[in-house]
Amino acid sequence: MRGRIKGIFKSFLTVLLVLITLPLIAQDHSKVIVDADMGQLNDDAVALFMLIQSDTVDVMGVTIVSGNSWMEAETAYALKQLELIDRADIPVYQGAAIPLMGNRKPWLDAEERLWGNVEYLGAYGKERPESYLELSEEPYGGYPETKPEEQHAVDFIVETVKENPHEITLFVLGPATNVALAIRKNPEIVPLVKEVIYMGGAYDVPGNTTPAAEFNWWFDPEAVYITLRAPFKKQTIVPLDISEEVYYTKDHYNRIANGPETPIVQMFRDQHGPWFKNNPDAKSYVWDALTAAIFLKPDIATDLEERYVDMDVNYGPNYGRSMGYDERRRRDFSNPKDYPAGTEKAQILMDIDREMFWDFYIDLMTRPIK
Repeated sequence: MRGRIKGIFKSFLTVLLVLITLPLIAQDHSKVIVDADMGQLNDDAVALFMLIQSDTVDVMGVTIVSGNSWMEAETAYALKQLELIDRADIPVYQGAAIPLMGNRKPWLDAEERLWGNVEYLGAYGKERPESYLELSEEPYGGYPETKPEEQHAVDFIVETVKENPHEITLFVLGPATNVALAIRKNPEIVPLVKEVIYMGGAYDVPGNTTPAAEFNWWFDPEAVYITLRAPFKKQTIVPLDISEEVYYTKDHYNRIANGPETPIVQMFRDQHGPWFKNNPDAKSYVWDALTAAIFLKPDIATDLEERYVDMDVNYGPNYGRSMGYDERRRRDFSNPKDYPAGTEKAQILMDIDREMFWDFYIDLMTRPIK
């Protein structure tokens, strides 16, 4: 009898321990909002897949902003890709269709004549669709059956941050318009955000849209000016300095394409396979994927520099230039006179462990769908 009682007591303690630790396990899950100018298996999509495939992240929603394409096309891509990986439970919210200062497309020709060639136009090089169900070309896999949420992306960001204080990480993977509008509309959310992670900017290298500016931040410099100067607890930036030093090649593609039969692997085969078949020596950058990688596996980041950061919003050849002030340039962070008033600190990613990154990237892309 004593042994039986002892066994029952031991079982009770085991159950009690599980009940106590379950809330702690749940707390280990990071809550994120992915704010993106979504494409079809582009860097935004891969970053989203990486976060979804992780065992430690809850993607609260995807908010869409015009950038690479117009918001309507990006909405279709986001919805359809979530359907294809059986994650249509993740809501998609439409946000800002144009930058804070309006659509610059009508005068881009004048900008080029005055300040030089613009290398990449994103949405400005395309016709804006009437809706996410009326694109010039049907999305990969067909038009989505799910619909975007009725709530605006800006209101979703505000509401979610308030409901989850100090828990939400914002991934700003395109122009920062939605986030800038959210903190201007409801500035009280700024201290409640856990972290903001950007893909954008070019600090010690030239831009990729103009010599001065990287595309995401060139598209809406005023939005970036607002977000960078907001006193968030933590801001991390993945600029061109590192993102255009990491190359996706046929060898990496092969490791994914030879993986198990999953919807993500099939997307790689269908969309990247023909590209590498036509040009086995082709290579490209992975940009936004680096944001997800260093968030999920911080050891991948081997060089993070702390700088005071700012954005040039003077309309001219430097429009959209990202600026970073560090202590190496005879500046003292303890002396407010040594950096522009109103600027905030950020961690800027300058280098990564490439082998660790690619192993992690490929592992996430070839895992069974959660």
